[in-house]
Amino acid sequence: MPQLIKKIYKVALKTYQNVENAVIGNVLHITTDSKDRCNARLLFDYLFFHLLLLIPKYLIGLYTHNTTELLLSTAFLITLVACMLLVRRGAPVKTISILAAFLTLMLPAACSFLNNQDLSPRYSMIWIVSILFCYIATNIAATLALGAVLCGYLSLVAWIQVNHITVFSTPGFSPEQSLIFNPILTAFYILFLIRVLGAHYKNIFITEHERTLQKQKQHSSLLSQHLTKQFIILKGLSRSGKSKYLDGNKELLEACLVEIEKQCETAISYLDNGTGTEN
Repeated sequence: MPQLIKKIYKVALKTYQNVENAVIGNVLHITTDSKDRCNARLLFDYLFFHLLLLIPKYLIGLYTHNTTELLLSTAFLITLVACMLLVRRGAPVKTISILAAFLTLMLPAACSFLNNQDLSPRYSMIWIVSILFCYIATNIAATLALGAVLCGYLSLVAWIQVNHITVFSTPGFSPEQSLIFNPILTAFYILFLIRVLGAHYKNIFITEHERTLQKQKQHSSLLSQHLTKQFIILKGLSRSGKSKYLDGNKELLEACLVEIEKQCETAISYLDNGTGTEN
């Protein structure tokens, strides 16, 4: 049994890596900015794991014969795949992130409206995830605009409910089904948040660590170059001083010693202050 689980995990990991390379491989090769690379991976994870979330949603929709839920899942499938194709063809990651956040908020809102303006966790979790993703992957302006759209929809629902206005709706989940499936779908979205956002911040830490190591290597290389230069100068001065000593030229010998002392102080300053200042 453990061997079977290990094989399944390897196959799943290989599938994830292949799809990631197919979708954002070009972006990762072209982009050198660490923030852009992390945002590209975040967008891919957001789309990929949303696709995985469609599996339990389809199963629940088939079990309950909920046409609206099945239509939402199908619309999700089309839009998520379309976003992946756009990224693969070179569309800006930020633009696709805004589009993905907008679609993953609006489609559940439409389904919520058709399901008797249902505001249960089955939909509210998706909205929270969409706004959080938009804030991390894009900017505050897009996030506020998305939040305004959601608040507008909630205000519309409140107005309909308070005034007891009858609107068109499709057969949705029964109260008993909502009680059963809300905890299940909420659990899936919690796992979604942990995986997608956890992996995003892990990527940030790894990237920053790699950048720090690269800076340390560059600093060490530059310091080594400075010290090598100083040792070559000192070697030349020592030979010159030796020659002047043998010739009995004390004045030039003293000048060489002063210059040797100066170059030694410069080398020490390089060690004390990093790379120092070249003379």
